[in-house]
Formats: sequence, C-alpha cells, structure tokens
Amino acid sequence: MEKNFLAAPPDAPLQRIYIMVATLRAFKGRRHVDVHIFRHGATEEELAALESLAPVGAPDPSVPPEALQGATREAALRCVLEAFTAEESRALLDYLEQRYAGHIEKITVCPLDLPVPLGVAPLGDIPEGKSTGFIRFDAAPDYPLGFTARGFYDLAVHEPLLTE
Repeated sequence: MEKNFLAAPPDAPLQRIYIMVATLRAFKGRRHVDVHIFRHGATEEELAALESLAPVGAPDPSVPPEALQGATREAALRCVLEAFTAEESRALLDYLEQRYAGHIEKITVCPLDLPVPLGVAPLGDIPEGKSTGFIRFDAAPDYPLGFTARGFYDLAVHEPLLTE
C-alpha cells in the first residue's frame, strides 16, 4: 500500500486541515475506486468556533451563478469541519493500513486548500444513489478511533472489473 502524507504549511490557519483519499483495488464490481474519506458528525460548537476564522472565500469564478443557488456559508464551513487534524489523520491512516492494507492501493493525505470557495458542500450531504454511497469505517467491529470516519464513493466514474 502506497502512502503519501503531505504536511500542511507551518502557518496554516486551522488544525483541522487534512483531507484524505484512498484508492481501493476493487469495490462493488469496479476497479481502482477513489474513496474520499471525511470526518462525520461535527458539532454546532465546532461550527460556531470555525466561523470567526473565515475559512470561506468567494465562489469559484468558473462556476456559473445558477449553480450557486442555495449555496451557504454554513455548508462551506461544514465542508471544512469534515477535514481531520494531523493527529486524527495519522491515527486513521495507521488504522486503515492495519485493517485494510490488502484492499487499498494508495492513500493520500494532504492539506485542504483554504479558503474553500462558497458553493462547496460537505460530502456527508450528498445523497446515496445507485452508484454513489458511503463506507462507514466507524461501523466496523472494534473500530478504535474516537471520531467518526466515512468514505464517499461514486462507482459511475470507475471502470468495471470485467468488460461489460
């Protein structure tokens, strides 16, 4: 299993800045499936504490204005709250390596680009569908970490194991 951990700059404005992506060898009939792993279950207190740090910026200029309908600052803040601290990232990386190393090709941990643009929404708000869903790592027996970790996947963007 290949592991890449890119450190945040020393002057990073937040401790909760690390995002994680794992590539699974095979999952639900697809190969090389990217799973965006995030921290789930942020509290209202965490949200309130984050508001004063201003980690939300202007919308991405390439996004058409109609796509920003209903975009909220709170949604962008909740996106930031799905990131991990350095300690959480290392603990989760160790856990995933220990438990799932045979299933994972690569894990990349890197800092979130700040400020996040208005219009970004948290992964946890994406509805599950025919090809999209969540891996609930914290639901595994004997899950040892003190925070909830989930992984979002979209099977439609990955090639099938067998040619259809």
